[in-house]
Amino acid sequence: MSDRPKVRLFAGIELEPATRTAIEVATAPLRTTIPGFRWVPAENLHLTLVFLGWVDPADVEPVHGTLERSVVPCAPFTARLGAAGRFPDRGKARVLWVGFTVGADSLVELAGRARAGVADRVTDDRPFRPHITIARATPPVRVGSDTLAAVPAVDRDVPVDAVTLFRSHLRSPHPRYEAIARLGLQGGSVAG
Repeated sequence: MSDRPKVRLFAGIELEPATRTAIEVATAPLRTTIPGFRWVPAENLHLTLVFLGWVDPADVEPVHGTLERSVVPCAPFTARLGAAGRFPDRGKARVLWVGFTVGADSLVELAGRARAGVADRVTDDRPFRPHITIARATPPVRVGSDTLAAVPAVDRDVPVDAVTLFRSHLRSPHPRYEAIARLGLQGGSVAG
């Protein structure tokens, strides 16, 4: 156990700047029609595969090594962004997101490998549903299905060729995400 403060970690897929811009443009109408949400800034848009939470600094390198052994054997693939959605599916929404129309099964498999590699550190047992979080609400907000249906699909390819281990620096008004390792996918075990 280290005397240094713990660090907050997650593993995810980075998005290209043009993809982050496309998400912002497509979802811009929601920012003015649905009050009560905190919108994720473009530079923070990503796909979380596994959230690790607070980790002792001495454990960062072992986490990195375990993730690397878990995901590097996977093959690169391309996913495709689609329409906006919400969590939960019913009642008031806590999260607004953009989902995937292609590659969702491959993302589920990749997330499963990442989660299995660090299973002793994962506390979230909800099934993985690939999405890009675009906004959060506390307290939850009523959002009509017609409101989300009016938003055009992002309809953009997302190359998935690496998993990034991120450190999250909590600050106001938004956290800052620092990429501390990029684990390139090199194998042939995930079908795109």
